[in-house]
Amino acid sequence: MRRIQLVALDLDGTLLNEKREIPLSLVERIEDLQARGIHFVVATGRLYPAALPYARQLALKGPLIACNGAMIRDTKDDRTLHHLTLDRGQGREILKELQKEKEDILRFSFFGDQVVTDTPHLFTEKYEKALGLSFSYVNNLHDHMEECFLQDHHPTMIVLMTESSVTARITDKIFQRFGDQVFVTNSHDYFTEVLHPMATKGQALAQVASMLGLSQGAVMAIGDNRNDLSMIEWAGTGVYVGNAPAGLHERANYVTKEYQSWGVLEALDKFFPE
Repeated sequence: MRRIQLVALDLDGTLLNEKREIPLSLVERIEDLQARGIHFVVATGRLYPAALPYARQLALKGPLIACNGAMIRDTKDDRTLHHLTLDRGQGREILKELQKEKEDILRFSFFGDQVVTDTPHLFTEKYEKALGLSFSYVNNLHDHMEECFLQDHHPTMIVLMTESSVTARITDKIFQRFGDQVFVTNSHDYFTEVLHPMATKGQALAQVASMLGLSQGAVMAIGDNRNDLSMIEWAGTGVYVGNAPAGLHERANYVTKEYQSWGVLEALDKFFPE
């Protein structure tokens, strides 16, 4: 069995349990593996500030992959190591396309460490509570984005939040409209996320491995959803936890029987025997 030296962990639906906590037994297991020289990196769709507390809890010192791979920050000093954003044309056209939707939706965009929306909605409270963030409200997201472009401040990601029954249709619509001009993914059944075409967890994980001087074969990635697929396929050992959509299982090297954080613990026990 190849020697794994770096483990990338998704947060929501993977490392975190249903209470959005990391069980103590998993914290201790990760601490033990770090003491044995194994590196860990959080790789999440969350903004950096919403992911940092979990990295701190695990005493991770080094890169953190945020915004589905569009951003890599150093947890030691918060320095930005890598940041991919949408350009003016992409941002404008994506918002224009989303404004055509008649469904009950929440549109918002990530600008640096800020979440901006022009559609106050019941979903905002759910999202704020889930990620420990507060929205900044503007009258018109398109106008706000244009003002940001004039200051050379580009959006990291544009997100649509709606009922899960609508998400697949909108995701497909954006993919058909923009093709490889952007990267479209889903971190949850109710999110459609649009990013720079190279902004994936897979490319970000490859950069982190390179920073650490590690080969692809020395890397394991563990996730639960479509936005994790790129890193699971890139890593030498790709793992989906048991709660991942069934259609993704065949894309991984291993699928755990356990769900969420208990699936992570199962994977660590399998690939790092005592």
